[in-house]
Amino acid sequence: MNKVMISLGGIIIVATIVMVSLIPTFSVADFNNKNTITKTEINTEKTDNPKQIQSDGSSLQDSSDDFMKTYQCKGKAKCFSGIVARIIDGDTIVVDDNSIRFSLVNTPEWGDDDYFQARNYIANLCPIGSQVRVDEDDGQTQRSFGRIIGKIFCNGVILNEEILESGHAVILTNFCPVSEFANESWAKKFGC
Repeated sequence: MNKVMISLGGIIIVATIVMVSLIPTFSVADFNNKNTITKTEINTEKTDNPKQIQSDGSSLQDSSDDFMKTYQCKGKAKCFSGIVARIIDGDTIVVDDNSIRFSLVNTPEWGDDDYFQARNYIANLCPIGSQVRVDEDDGQTQRSFGRIIGKIFCNGVILNEEILESGHAVILTNFCPVSEFANESWAKKFGC
């Protein structure tokens, strides 16, 4: 009887581990955000089909071509387009496999007041699955904790500027002397 109980206990443990690994992982902020999507939708496989379709029915390739024409990067550092895979907080997102830190911007960190408001503000402007263009800051190519530092264009706006305008962020004036973007109107408006 004890061997049966031990075997049954082992089966239950293995089944629990398998079930837990299949459950999508979300933060509390994801449940507060009405744009929550499932883990399956985030982890869609890449295909060789260049005509991938977005949720609104339009072709990813067509919108990518238009997007590339609309947003031209400046400077000599990295410039690339990609898809938002994750929103970390109000000043950090993941684009494809790259963690991107918004140049010249600082928002509340996890546990600080206004963290969820800043994160959700960016999530509403540029939800997971949105196409973005990243213009790496020529003056800050050394990265920050492995993140690319840059200006991010999404859905017709500069996310760096929009989070400042919202009041959920402050400008990092100590980086104004080195940032490629310090002389842009949005940066000057907030103190560079």
